[in-house]
Amino acid sequence: MKHIIRIVAIVLMLACLLVLIPSGVIVAQAEIIEYKLTDKKGLPLQKDGYNLEEMTYEDPSITVKITTGRYMDTNYMVAYVKVANPTQVRSAMSGSYRTDDTHFGHSMGKAVNAALAINGDFFSSRRDEGYTARMGKVYKNVCDETYDVMVLDNMGDMHIIVAPSKQDMIDFTAQLEAEGRTIVNGYTFGPGLVINGEKQTGFQNMNNAAHSPAQRMCLAQIGPLEYLCISTEGPEDPGSVGLTLEQFADLVASFDGVINAYNLDGGSSSTMVFNNKKVNAPNNPKRRPLKDIIYFASAYQPD
Repeated sequence: MKHIIRIVAIVLMLACLLVLIPSGVIVAQAEIIEYKLTDKKGLPLQKDGYNLEEMTYEDPSITVKITTGRYMDTNYMVAYVKVANPTQVRSAMSGSYRTDDTHFGHSMGKAVNAALAINGDFFSSRRDEGYTARMGKVYKNVCDETYDVMVLDNMGDMHIIVAPSKQDMIDFTAQLEAEGRTIVNGYTFGPGLVINGEKQTGFQNMNNAAHSPAQRMCLAQIGPLEYLCISTEGPEDPGSVGLTLEQFADLVASFDGVINAYNLDGGSSSTMVFNNKKVNAPNNPKRRPLKDIIYFASAYQPD
């Protein structure tokens, strides 16, 4: 009898402790933060999260897995990224919007604690064209129906607007806001390679070396908070011939589940950073400093 009373007393004591402890302490999700738009860098990465031999990084908030392959006599690299919340999908500039400062991608990725980073659209080379937004601030909307625009919203979803006018972008922004969404980042390069699940073709008027074999880079979305970053080598890389935009679109569309995919700056700007190193096109000595990156941050904050 005394034994039973003692057990009941212990159970009651534990129940009281659970009531007194704040709920955030006992819920594992409390370890996953959400960033503000104004935050300048991500949380430090966990050293034990890396498996460099398999080119992976994983913690409770993010998974990065990098694989390689070959397509049409060209080497490619693809990074699969899954994050816990949309604030982990971020951008960084090498300096202020109006300056022409540039830095190499690996140094930019290291400065913001990126789990993975890729080059953006080098917006300063098209300062008077298209649409540019970074971390919630719109810097320009001078769209003239020339370039496809890609935006990332506050839910972490990609949207591709085909050759919009300035008014098209105003209308699109209003439509998003009516759905409770806002634009966080916006890019002008393109074209859209896959839009709403459909592979695009043509690419005649994109002025992005459409028909020349080249290094390519794209960002694709394959599901809620799931992305692919796909980089291909070019004719300056030993053993690779490079891809035209049409060929690149074929490669990108061959991956399962691609909803939207957008071509970013290529050539020597094509940069994928993992573990603070440029990992794509490893045998090409040509490296171009960048104006901006898209990066994925860890949101895991250990106790």
